[in-house]
Amino acid sequence: KSYLVKLEALRSLMFGTEIIVIDPEQEYLALTQAVGGEYINFSASSPVKINPFDMSARLTPGENELGRKILSLTTFLKIVLGTLSTQEAAILDRALKQTYFQKGITDDPKTQDRKPPLMEDLYKVLTGMEEEPASELATRLEKFIKGSLAGIFSAESNINLSNSFTVFSVRDLPDQLRPLAIHMILDYVWTRIRGKLRKRLLIVDEAWYLMRNQDSADFLVDIAKRARKYYL
Repeated sequence: KSYLVKLEALRSLMFGTEIIVIDPEQEYLALTQAVGGEYINFSASSPVKINPFDMSARLTPGENELGRKILSLTTFLKIVLGTLSTQEAAILDRALKQTYFQKGITDDPKTQDRKPPLMEDLYKVLTGMEEEPASELATRLEKFIKGSLAGIFSAESNINLSNSFTVFSVRDLPDQLRPLAIHMILDYVWTRIRGKLRKRLLIVDEAWYLMRNQDSADFLVDIAKRARKYYL
């Protein structure tokens, strides 16, 4: 299986396809080096950062980009925060919309190319809300803002998908953080490829990391169904 997938990636690369790989076990390092690709090691101490709040700034007729992003973030945050009650889910949805609004980003597509918020901005919105569940959500989010996991999901993106063969490694992350990181990288890739269309191949190695969680599994299936529309 691994040999077949790598062979397909190499063949596609030779015909001008951009290859993107999410690699939890560092199985693609040698291949990346052989083809002059970019190997991005994503870890707590890595300078590489991805902002989950990034938007594609690409207007697609019939699609609400901000609404789509909030749905995607809600899925990601359900994994971060754990199970949400109906009230907590409603508060989180409202807080996310307010977080974008504070940066001047609304449902108007003309506002959606502005600088996106960070996880810390959501934390501040939650702490400023009066409802008790909002305070509880902020507490559960705090370790990613001020605690032991600060900086992993709470900084501006500083990478660019410019190499024709890009591999994201999450091997150096603790096991409990790998599904979060894979989901975030997958969403980042999905957001970026929709901004500039070209022929691409996305390989999610060890996809079972995501399939164990229902929300992540649904997200992966949704991308698989919609990918061809964006030449992916």
